Amino acid sequence: MRIGEVNLGGLRIDYGRYLLRFGLAAAVAACVYYAVDTLTLAAWNSDESSVVEIAGASAPVPLADDEESPFNSVSVAITARFLTGPDKGKTEPLIVTQMDNGGVELHTGTRYILFSDVFEDGTAQHSISDVFRVPSVAGVVVFACACLVAFAGAAGARALVGLGLSVLCLLWVYIPFVAAGGSPILPAFGVVAFIAAVTVFCVVRRGRARLVAFLGATGGAAGAFLLGWAMVRLWRLSGLGGDSATLLATTLPGADVRGILLSSVIISAIGAVLDVGVSITAAMSELVEHDQKIAPLDLWMSGIRVGAEVLGSMINTLILAYIGTSMPFAVLISSAGVDLLGLMNDQYVGQEIVQSLAGTSGLLLTIPITATCFVALRSGRS
Repeated sequence: MRIGEVNLGGLRIDYGRYLLRFGLAAAVAACVYYAVDTLTLAAWNSDESSVVEIAGASAPVPLADDEESPFNSVSVAITARFLTGPDKGKTEPLIVTQMDNGGVELHTGTRYILFSDVFEDGTAQHSISDVFRVPSVAGVVVFACACLVAFAGAAGARALVGLGLSVLCLLWVYIPFVAAGGSPILPAFGVVAFIAAVTVFCVVRRGRARLVAFLGATGGAAGAFLLGWAMVRLWRLSGLGGDSATLLATTLPGADVRGILLSSVIISAIGAVLDVGVSITAAMSELVEHDQKIAPLDLWMSGIRVGAEVLGSMINTLILAYIGTSMPFAVLISSAGVDLLGLMNDQYVGQEIVQSLAGTSGLLLTIPITATCFVALRSGRS
């Protein structure tokens, strides 16, 4: 047995090759980290903010309480080395003001974003807004993508291409369109169809099965939207549950907040229904390859049974994802004491229920739609 191999029950695993791929992914991520770090610091040209590295910090000193403010403020004496701006390269002592327990802990050797407000009399007030994390975020994302390509090969690369195109479609086309005052619902169907088509084309290997997976996923997403629309109408939800929706309605008075809620139902459901549709399509394709004479009813029932098993884990994933994103609200409700009637009548809770139940219904519908389309298209070719 060669160096870098291990024998498990007669199966030889070349772990040296996997370690090499892991190391290459880490090297690529490190290069991206330093490149993004250098470029970001060089391009930082804000007059109000700077990136600084703290060389030292004192203990927080409470400031005089402001009766009009519910928050307590503290001042911290720091020694900051400027990494951007006109003071780049200088190290200066500063007094920063921040909220007590505001979530930004100051540590020596860590880089932060410093905001400076200069008043008419020439005095300045400094505050630390957040940790400077852009390079590390880019490095971790690239490391995850590089590992996917290194270990999954061409399939991983195709999945990344599909994901990248889907994200670009949302961030550069759909969201700017809605922010400019466009109707959110109809374009959401176009976005979902585009995401489904790109994902299916990149992920599904068999060309004949791509149409089936596409029809199953888009049919399930459409079903999720219809149930979401019915619940929003029945419960008279305005879409203003939550601080972000209220802020959006205040900032953009003409925004269709309810339409954005409905569009989020179909967009958030497409990922889960795509998983189910592709899984059923792949399983049924394998059955046909191994048994060309399988009866249509047996093939259909096999697809339904496969979908039923996938459904259990997917529903669990979907519901837990919604609960996870609402965890701060759940903790707040728990700390205030649970009022079941008030909780059920809360608009924010109602929106979360709409998201969860609509996504679940989309998964349920994807199974028979995919299985039926597969059998119908196979029968049409024979």
